[in-house]
Amino acid sequence: MIAWEALEALAAEEAQLVADERFDDLPVLNLRRAALIASLPSPLPAVAAEPLRSALATQQATVTVLQARRDAIGTELGRLRRGRTGVQGYARTFEVQR
Repeated sequence: MIAWEALEALAAEEAQLVADERFDDLPVLNLRRAALIASLPSPLPAVAAEPLRSALATQQATVTVLQARRDAIGTELGRLRRGRTGVQGYARTFEVQR
């Protein structure tokens, strides 16, 4: 497979990993992406433009999904912190030993 086609396939694979919440598999994918990018010829032939545009669009959509997931996790952590503070207040009220 030609490097730019492989990058397009890799972007689709990354999107699927994120959709499946297989975040632990992403670092290896990043290493593969770096190797493919390093193997791209310079200058790029015209035939590479469309697969690379497609890969970029897919990756941008994936980044948006990851950012939304990150924000949701941050919101949940905030709720947990506030809840913990409330529970600690009850512990002091009832003189609970930790």
